[in-house]
Amino acid sequence: MGTRSKKDRRLAQMPSGDLVAYQHTESRTDILPPPDELEKYEAMHPGTTQIILDTYVSQVNHRMTLEKSVIDADNKRANRGQVFSGILGLLCIASGSILTYLGKDTVGLSLIFGSIGTLLTAFYGGAILRHIERSKKEKG
Repeated sequence: MGTRSKKDRRLAQMPSGDLVAYQHTESRTDILPPPDELEKYEAMHPGTTQIILDTYVSQVNHRMTLEKSVIDADNKRANRGQVFSGILGLLCIASGSILTYLGKDTVGLSLIFGSIGTLLTAFYGGAILRHIERSKKEKG
């Protein structure tokens, strides 16, 4: 669940008359307090445990909603990019075909094959990058 540590600071006088400092600190990395602490809160103020749990659930739901909206926006952006690049690719291929038909073979064919090469590179490059990212995530 997380880690907990405690520290406390006190002064104590030794039999010899010397003062000795003692420090005690408590910290944790958990989001929710431990059960024994929740019991103490509940004893001091009934209903505190429910308030803490409701707040925790509310925060989790809020984070999940934010993550979902970010993912949806990323997907829309990716889809738009694919549509625009497809349209641009088709325009370049059509322009290359027209240039080839009009006798500008070198320029027309360069435009056609350049467009196809660019689209293929973008597609396969993205697929390769996704594969590498998945492999890294699986390895830890």
